Amino acid sequence: MLMILIALMVSFLIVLAVTPKAIRMFTDKGWTGTDVHKPSRPEIPKGGGVVILFAIVTSLLVVVGITTFQEENVVDPSLLAALVSILMAGMIGVLDDNLDFRNRTKIVLPMLASIPMVAMATGIPTFSLPLIGTVNLGVLYPLVVVPLFMTFIIDATNMYAGMNGLEAGLASVNSSAVVVYVILTPFFSGENITDAGTNAATVAAALFGASLAFLFFNRYPAKILSGDVGNLPLGATLATALILGNMDRLAVILFSTYFINFLLYIFYRLHVRRSGAGYAKFAAPRQDGTLEVAGPYTMYWILPYLSKRMTEKKNVKLLILLQILVAYTGVFLLLLAHPLGIGWL
Repeated sequence: MLMILIALMVSFLIVLAVTPKAIRMFTDKGWTGTDVHKPSRPEIPKGGGVVILFAIVTSLLVVVGITTFQEENVVDPSLLAALVSILMAGMIGVLDDNLDFRNRTKIVLPMLASIPMVAMATGIPTFSLPLIGTVNLGVLYPLVVVPLFMTFIIDATNMYAGMNGLEAGLASVNSSAVVVYVILTPFFSGENITDAGTNAATVAAALFGASLAFLFFNRYPAKILSGDVGNLPLGATLATALILGNMDRLAVILFSTYFINFLLYIFYRLHVRRSGAGYAKFAAPRQDGTLEVAGPYTMYWILPYLSKRMTEKKNVKLLILLQILVAYTGVFLLLLAHPLGIGWL
């Protein structure tokens, strides 16, 4: 429990302390991006995700150091694999921010971040399915399920982003749900938290602290944008936490909204191809700050499509509220499932 708290506090304090300096530095260097959902389209610092990445990695290294030198325990190799995967996702994000890869390349590249998790065969290949029973995927789990799982979560996180506070807010909700699930599990299962659960909660806590602190600077009106160097590690960190904790069912619940967003995006691309209409990557801000969208083709376009009074700030708040309802409803339903023998940890 102490390591979970340490990971949370270290990452939170790092982002809180470093981000103001990063804002000034990025502004001086001209590392800015256009805030496209404002009528004035201001240029603000971009690439703040590097602070998130640094905070997550540093907080986990602090935990590793305490485990090694103070407690004199052997560090779980799967935790080190998660660290490398998060770093690789950050490297891919840096390249994407600077080289602006094509969409097909962006979809495939995050699979590289799963290599450390695959190499260490992280996760348990055995899980239970309703009406089917226990299924053991054996070597297929690390070689097929893990890379596809991580790639989807990283890509989905990057796709479900782009408005002030959205990606940091969603990451805060999802990571906190993982931590809460792990901490409350003993009260429902009657068993102690496993090492897998502790590792998962520690990684999720590092993400929660970093994303929550970044939200102070990234919320509307944003003082800094995360960029892909932030979005990809956000997804990779949550993916590794879910894999470490063998939380397949919680992952399905948390990313149900992301999957809907993905399906809507595919439908939009097909619509554009068939109709010949122009492709719009972003919503168009009106002079009063409300958003005009091409249609209900992404999760963050649905509300502006239904209401012409929807602003970016209100839209993001409602989307985060929706994710809170989805995530915590899922957490408590799964906790209640423990007495039935279908929990995980």
